[in-house]
Amino acid sequence: MLQAFREGERATLTRVYRTYSPQVARYLARRFSVRSGSSVHSVSLGALDLDAAHQETFVRAFRPAMRQAYDGVRPYLGFLLTLARSTAVDLLRASGRIAREAVPLDDAPELAHAPTEEHGPEEQALRAEVRTLVRQFLEGLPEEARALAQLRFMEGLSQEAAAARLQLTRGEVRVRERHLRTRFTEHLLARGWLDVPLGGMEKLP
Repeated sequence: MLQAFREGERATLTRVYRTYSPQVARYLARRFSVRSGSSVHSVSLGALDLDAAHQETFVRAFRPAMRQAYDGVRPYLGFLLTLARSTAVDLLRASGRIAREAVPLDDAPELAHAPTEEHGPEEQALRAEVRTLVRQFLEGLPEEARALAQLRFMEGLSQEAAAARLQLTRGEVRVRERHLRTRFTEHLLARGWLDVPLGGMEKLP
């Protein structure tokens, strides 16, 4: 099923949409806490924006790059809710309800909604190690690179949306993202998480 999903098989995408659509809709109907400067606000989507955010979440999730990005390990609901939060905040910014520099304060959905009680101690330890690995990588990045990683890989924004937020062209984002992926591969190699020749890294997605 994961392979069919990654290949964009229509029946599989329809099944995924029908399975998760109600949960995404409920999540988007909640209030979102955002910080702008020193102020914290609690905001919610209007009826029209709610429907738009619901559909846009699945449009983003079903893009080829996002289908390939899902690893089949994380709970897919958390993956979707992360996109839903990003979409909701983007719409709130676009409508002027919140400032463009506002930052969401909610916990990352993939952590808040993951059914950790179903995982054994070995898997929980592995997940903790992976989170530490990623955090160390992000902390070692320059500010601009860290901002790009946050927008593209944590919030799930498209290259176009990330470029607009960072005031870059899409081409600049594409080049920086490629460098970012290479640096992360080097980070994994240095810590023994990958066994890939350095000469083959440019072939990685």
